[in-house]
Amino acid sequence: MTEPILSSDQIISAAAQLSSGGKRKMVAVAAAQDADVIGALSSAQAEEILDATLFGDESLIKKMASEGNFDISKLKIVHNPDIKAATAEAVRMAAEGKADVIMKGFVSTSALLKTVLAKDFDLRTKNTLSHVAVLDIPGYHKLLAMTDGGMVVKPDLEQKFQILENAVLVAQALGLSPVKVAISGTTNKFCADDPTSIECQRVIDKVLASGMKDIKIEGPLTLDAATSKEIAVRKGLAGPVAGDADIYLMHTIEECNIVAKSLINFADAVFAGVIVGAKVPVSLVSRTDTVKNKKASVSLACLIAEHYRQISGGAR
Repeated sequence: MTEPILSSDQIISAAAQLSSGGKRKMVAVAAAQDADVIGALSSAQAEEILDATLFGDESLIKKMASEGNFDISKLKIVHNPDIKAATAEAVRMAAEGKADVIMKGFVSTSALLKTVLAKDFDLRTKNTLSHVAVLDIPGYHKLLAMTDGGMVVKPDLEQKFQILENAVLVAQALGLSPVKVAISGTTNKFCADDPTSIECQRVIDKVLASGMKDIKIEGPLTLDAATSKEIAVRKGLAGPVAGDADIYLMHTIEECNIVAKSLINFADAVFAGVIVGAKVPVSLVSRTDTVKNKKASVSLACLIAEHYRQISGGAR
């Protein structure tokens, strides 16, 4: 990928280009009897973005497709009405290298991820699983990834470092280099009596000690200073990240969830979300997502799967 992806439309377009270039991804859907998932996959497959195998209750899947007027004639269905067994079959397909993305259907997130992390499937990596919300925000000049708003409630230093590693992989899958990371704060300068300032410095020190490449990191930075060059200049912030962040790393799940959902609900941000940290990305869509959000989310997972394939030497 030569040009960075800067919008949700470009995420979808890039996934379609992968497909047309002979790198179409296979999505294994766990308990696929979910109308929102079926609709998202039908739309994405119609645009030749991906292929999918639906594991679940075949009669319910076809009924939902009919009721929603979704064409699933080109999607493979593997009948298994047992949710737990269908989930295991979808995960096994990915573990065997026959699927590039796992997608959540009518199964709880915790049950799906427990299966993904089961030793039988060997999909674990050294990192914790984390959620990355990639937002296309009106008024911002590129995509902004926020993490972690869905998995780790209050990460310790090691977990926060792994969450950052996961998010950097997502940014690299979008063609970003170097990846610019802002760590959230209530102020834009270090304050010795501020716990978040201390935590920011600990994260930065760990990143520097790790030798992580292709990254520029600053913190603490407030959201406005991290995303507005004008505000950064007014506040005297001259670093490479201020006003131009690719990733906003937050301290708690509540903080990230509130900020991301506020932007989605009140600023009409387009949202693409994915769980990373396993050997394959896990895509989730919900009933509250728009059609575009759903398509962007599964397209993002396809781009991440291709990035994983490249950095592993084409092993997957």
